[in-house]
Amino acid sequence: MIENDLSTEKVAIIALKVFSWVSEHLLPLVVAVGAMALIFPKPGSVLGSPGWIVTLILAFMVFNVSLTITLEDLGQIRKYPILIGWSALLQFVPMPLFALLLGRMFGHWPEISSGQLLLGALPADVSAPLMVCLAGGNTALAMAMLIVAMALTPLVLPSILAWFGGVVFKIPVTYLMLELIGIIAVPVVLGVMLNYRSRVVRERDRVWSGMASLCYLLLLFIVVSSNAKEIISLRAVAYILLLTGVALNLFGYGLAYFTRLIFKQQEAFLPMLFLVSSKEFGIASAAVETMRLNTAMVIPSVCYAVIQMISSPIMVKFVKAWRPAQLKSPGC
Repeated sequence: MIENDLSTEKVAIIALKVFSWVSEHLLPLVVAVGAMALIFPKPGSVLGSPGWIVTLILAFMVFNVSLTITLEDLGQIRKYPILIGWSALLQFVPMPLFALLLGRMFGHWPEISSGQLLLGALPADVSAPLMVCLAGGNTALAMAMLIVAMALTPLVLPSILAWFGGVVFKIPVTYLMLELIGIIAVPVVLGVMLNYRSRVVRERDRVWSGMASLCYLLLLFIVVSSNAKEIISLRAVAYILLLTGVALNLFGYGLAYFTRLIFKQQEAFLPMLFLVSSKEFGIASAAVETMRLNTAMVIPSVCYAVIQMISSPIMVKFVKAWRPAQLKSPGC
């Protein structure tokens, strides 16, 4: 029995070191995985072809992030109703307006121009709470902001596209319900309850953030691999799309910093930083497929997916190196 306990303890220590290393070195790993996906795209394309695999990876990532959230963390969310609403407002108003402005650069490609507006109007990406967790921010608040944005999307997205761009758009309700319930709500409930009931779970937060980081790397590999040929074939247009994507991403970071100056609530800064700047690009693909629209509409979202999956770890690294003491709050 003693030998078994010692071997179990050794495995736990090794796992802690490995997953902690993954979390701490996410940025170079992202660069390496992205390069590998461009050079060897076939494995990632094959892996991502059944949509349910990506769904499982996303759900497992959210579950692992949720294992770091306590009931006390959830109880603190009620202090931030205005900021949660403000986060949704930023995602659905200034971001699509700026994307619409950027889309005018593609006047000769109306589908891409409409796709740029669609990109700006999407809610935050499912991976945003993970980045908040890795940066040491309020993960529970980030998760609340994500759930609210996802819940509002079926009501808000068609109106934004119609008002701002005259685009008639049918929401993929089934996809959104699956994402909200299966990928976010159920994993969050399970993760928080396990955190509440198990002291071991609470003590292994770096393991869970490391496992979520591995999921993130796998998703990056699939996204880049599945779209590498299409992006490369666009040539000059791809460069412009990537530049506009960087501009939109930086604009999202700027809105978060502007929020910090207005509200003076430092704990909400990191959730806002990663929520406003990221976009759930999978909704664009699902909508285009559902309505059988021109596939060019999804190209801006695909390019942005690559940008945000690289820029988010960069921002995590920057925040952890630069973050002043007053921004520190419980996280991973």
